Amino acid sequence: MSGIVGVKPLVLVLLDGWGIRAEREANALALARTPVYDRLAGSYPHTVLTASGTDVGLAPGRPGNLQAGYMTLGAGRPIEQDILRVNRAIQEEGPNSLASNPTLQKLIQRVRPLGGTVHLVGMVSPGGVAGHQNHLAVLAALLSHEGVKVSIHGITDGIDTGPQSGLTHLTELMDDIAGAELAELASLTGRALALDETADATKIKSVWKALADADAPRTEYLSSHLDQCYSKGLTDDHIPTAIAQNYRGLRRDDAILFANLRPDLGVALMQDLLASEIGSLLSATTSLVPLEGASLETIEPLLPARTPPATFSRIVADAGLAQFLLAETMAERNLGLFWRGGTNRIFNNETLALAETPLAKLEKRPELSAADLTAEAIRAIKAREHDFIAINFANVALLARTGNQRATIEAAEAIDKYLGKIAAQVEKQGAVMAITSAYGRGEMMVDPDTGETWRGPTASNMPFTLVGPSLASRPRDYLRFGTLADVAPTLLALLGLPQPADMTGHTLIADTNEPAPAPSSFERPNSVPA
Repeated sequence: MSGIVGVKPLVLVLLDGWGIRAEREANALALARTPVYDRLAGSYPHTVLTASGTDVGLAPGRPGNLQAGYMTLGAGRPIEQDILRVNRAIQEEGPNSLASNPTLQKLIQRVRPLGGTVHLVGMVSPGGVAGHQNHLAVLAALLSHEGVKVSIHGITDGIDTGPQSGLTHLTELMDDIAGAELAELASLTGRALALDETADATKIKSVWKALADADAPRTEYLSSHLDQCYSKGLTDDHIPTAIAQNYRGLRRDDAILFANLRPDLGVALMQDLLASEIGSLLSATTSLVPLEGASLETIEPLLPARTPPATFSRIVADAGLAQFLLAETMAERNLGLFWRGGTNRIFNNETLALAETPLAKLEKRPELSAADLTAEAIRAIKAREHDFIAINFANVALLARTGNQRATIEAAEAIDKYLGKIAAQVEKQGAVMAITSAYGRGEMMVDPDTGETWRGPTASNMPFTLVGPSLASRPRDYLRFGTLADVAPTLLALLGLPQPADMTGHTLIADTNEPAPAPSSFERPNSVPA
């Protein structure tokens, strides 16, 4: 690494949704014209990183996702994701089991004597990113077994599952709760209305009125409502809210249990709950895992928050170095929460700057706010006021999430143009830049098994390229194959900072004394630029 360590600034460019896949069919990244990306990957040291399964704190074989990817990137080691914690608690017996959970037991003791109902809100989906239907079924069964009435408010997916697979998942859920005599399905709504960051205030208010006041269209069979929506071409994420015929809304002494798996999704809905008149009359408001958001401190999670690991951000801050992070408002949580290991604390000498995402023009303006982010990044590189600069381009991931392949291709081509501007400045200033991604999406926009549009994350590997004048002459094997956990150690090595013992990743730079172990799920793809 001679001649590289300590180069200022060190720039990290994060290309959300930019996975590697050999097949060109339904691969927006392969179909896009990306001459800058291709030149950098072909001219500078380049490798690939695994970003799924156990390498990012998930079950073996599971696709990566935004939260798992960014937490692994920032911590330099896989962080066990909450879905594994919940599943373990379900399978456990004794004091560590979900059935014996003290917060759940406290909820039961508050609601049961008053004859109240627990309103169980969560995903009717096996996607396991925003939530999991098995968690709904288990919680409903546990509460019913304890003599507590349960109203289930299901949220259909369509993003981390097939676009119209909700009817199958709803049938599975109803089969699973068939023995829970006190549990019933009370409402159904799509995640784009209630849960996602794209849900606007009007949509969230309509969902809340349905849940709190039973103010929504009624239907005798919610499964029929879902089927009718499909006949109109609607996908699961956009299912309009409907309630069961006998649903009467939230009552005094009822309780809410939000069966979430992400700390940032559903925040607005729960904030509306606490701000409402009925919110102050409920016997309890709980969540499955902690929620991050203003005024949500009173919502007690069944699984408590964990102590954040020693992340790259904290190590750099403790060393007295200055950090500058840039992102779209729609992707604020990437660098503002998950990159820091799950805490939204801003460290000393660290600045997070946000460019407003044009939500209303998402598919018509695939470049989003990339021009503003790039201009600010170039200014910061020129000024040399920061030791580390991170730029998060979320365009490909956000556009691929819509299922619009043409818009996703345009997003990739726009980012390529701005990547060229940043690379030119890095080369001019003699700086060093790393390019990678936290999870894949744009490289596979059709499910190869079903032929349906696919909008969820993938199990693909991620690219990693080091760019800078001092790196142009390095050999192709200068970088090892690795995992996302190896990015933070590599960045620390480039900054000349020591790696803490609990950061189990290894630097990707191959001219070190000790070889790094092979990733647990690595498969060398045939789409790495030659």
